[in-house]
Amino acid sequence: MKLEDLTLGHQLPGFVVEIDRRSYEKVSGGRLVSDRGPTEVEAHHRIRMLGPGCWEFSLELTNRGAKEVVATRLDPVRLPLAEGLWHTSAYRSGWGDEFSPIFGSTHHDQRLQSRSGRSSNGMSPWLGIESPLGGLVATVAYSGNWHLDLLADRVLTAGIATWGFQTVLKPGASLTAPSVVVAMGPDLEEACFCLTEAVRTNWIPVSPYSATHPVEWNHWWPYEDAEVSEQVIRDNAAVAFDLGMEVATVDAGWFGRPDKTSDWQQERGDWSEVNTERFPGGLEQLGRDVRAAGPEIGIWIEAEAVGAKSQLRKNSPHLLAKARPGFRPDPSYRSMTVSIDPDDETFLGYVCLGNEAGRRFVADSLHQLVEKTGARWVKLDFNIDPDLGCVSSEHEHGEADGLLAHYQGLYRVLDEFRAQHPEVILESCASGGLRFDLGIARHVHRMFLSDPDYTDHHLQVFWGASRMIPPASILHWSWSQWRGGYPDARLDHLSLSDEDFVFLLRAAMPHNFGVSLRLSEFDSRRRELVAEAVKLFRTQVLDFVREASVRRLTAQPQRRGEGERCPAFQLSRSPDDHLVVAYRLDDAAVWTKVKLKGLDPGRNYVVSRITEVTRQWTLSGKELMAQGLDQTQLGVHRSVFFRVRSQ
Repeated sequence: MKLEDLTLGHQLPGFVVEIDRRSYEKVSGGRLVSDRGPTEVEAHHRIRMLGPGCWEFSLELTNRGAKEVVATRLDPVRLPLAEGLWHTSAYRSGWGDEFSPIFGSTHHDQRLQSRSGRSSNGMSPWLGIESPLGGLVATVAYSGNWHLDLLADRVLTAGIATWGFQTVLKPGASLTAPSVVVAMGPDLEEACFCLTEAVRTNWIPVSPYSATHPVEWNHWWPYEDAEVSEQVIRDNAAVAFDLGMEVATVDAGWFGRPDKTSDWQQERGDWSEVNTERFPGGLEQLGRDVRAAGPEIGIWIEAEAVGAKSQLRKNSPHLLAKARPGFRPDPSYRSMTVSIDPDDETFLGYVCLGNEAGRRFVADSLHQLVEKTGARWVKLDFNIDPDLGCVSSEHEHGEADGLLAHYQGLYRVLDEFRAQHPEVILESCASGGLRFDLGIARHVHRMFLSDPDYTDHHLQVFWGASRMIPPASILHWSWSQWRGGYPDARLDHLSLSDEDFVFLLRAAMPHNFGVSLRLSEFDSRRRELVAEAVKLFRTQVLDFVREASVRRLTAQPQRRGEGERCPAFQLSRSPDDHLVVAYRLDDAAVWTKVKLKGLDPGRNYVVSRITEVTRQWTLSGKELMAQGLDQTQLGVHRSVFFRVRSQ
């Protein structure tokens, strides 16, 4: 299966333009033709090779005529597949339920889409397709509502969701649609590897500081906003630094009225106000205190959000996104928006960035936060479901393309922030992992996987996310000490055996590593184990997180005791150098064999176990792929890390 064998094209309702298959390396153009005859809208497609086996498909429309034109579909890609049965893989997604697998085939139409206004609240913008001919992955690089359709006629189309969307092209105006990334390989696993390698090398932003991959402590789950204070932050920051961590992040709860009982959800947007009951010294003193304790300071902000009781909502209504009166969210997802006003159905709870004033407010909020705290890490959250987006006629967009305008504005703000503050790591979070896509991944250094982090869930989500995003961009904490009442996360960390506690820490190491724990309350043994885990990450794992992509060596583990119970992953930084990490979950008494992938069958490899007394084996690539590592090599521990290098 080669790209040259595929027909490329673009479709709008009533419009079709086909692109000459010989023009892959240059911009192609054509006049769109409708049922009523030719139009003056010109379509430009570009297919850019991101890496071996991976391409970015983009589309720009330009109105060369004298009349406005309405576009209701923007699909950069239309790929007819070869004859035969194709099997599909996709994911449902919700809070604490990200990357839940669903399967289908071209026996039936496969229609995937998001209608929540966040790319992965409802479904994830990822589709895997496989047949004996090979594997293909398609993903929409957009943080809003998208669609991926593979119909029974074996034609794949992808782009912005058509539900509720239309945009007006004025004479002379141009519009660039969110792009679609497609990767191919001899099977689906290798197509995923091609995708993440291309994303790692030619997509995600990297700065000198982000390339150091600092280990983070974050206050949130053990303390939330109810128990956080200057003293809590100072004490934990000092311990975190002693244990080898480089960043201490202050999450939600630092802003708003001076009231220890205030709710962060209600006052979002009031970023110039500091809750001096919790932080009497203000942001400047907080930054100085954390740095004096040793680490750099990180800070949380939900810069797009507006709380129902915020002063921002009261004093700056011109900034707010507005919903259509009478609109009700689509039932295809569970709404996660917090702090909505039941008495005002037009209140969407966020600042519209499809408007210059909104962009300026968010940009200034980010800049001032960094200037006041000296932060080297900003955690950008988004707990809002924008649905169809803003319909305000006072903003710089139409009534049905406000969501697209918002995300175009957000990407612009993030790029400008990174240019202004190249020393700061920018992390994207959205109720955990509900805005997890290649669109926003192009503009931030880190992508947070999910709010819950109990180990079964964490490994399930990492398994799915690593098919789209490389370890260098992924962040998740080890199983946190949860203050709240989420049943699946209940765990007494202090009663765990050393083996089980270390297992939790190591499970969060095949990507950027961090913890959300009451470190200041740990005894000396617990602190020692955390320090050893940080050292293991920095000395043995970090280079692979920075330079590798993942091959999944087992089926996907799943929550609540389902799926694979001995998941294993292979981080390949070159054909000659690999890190294999394997985990034995609670209900797995013995290991299953771990068979490697992507090795040269004719070469010998030295296999070294690095998480205990060093043991080595020399095996051929053929043996490692066909027979794998068995119980003898895997040993008795619940987590094992192997270095595999060719001789």
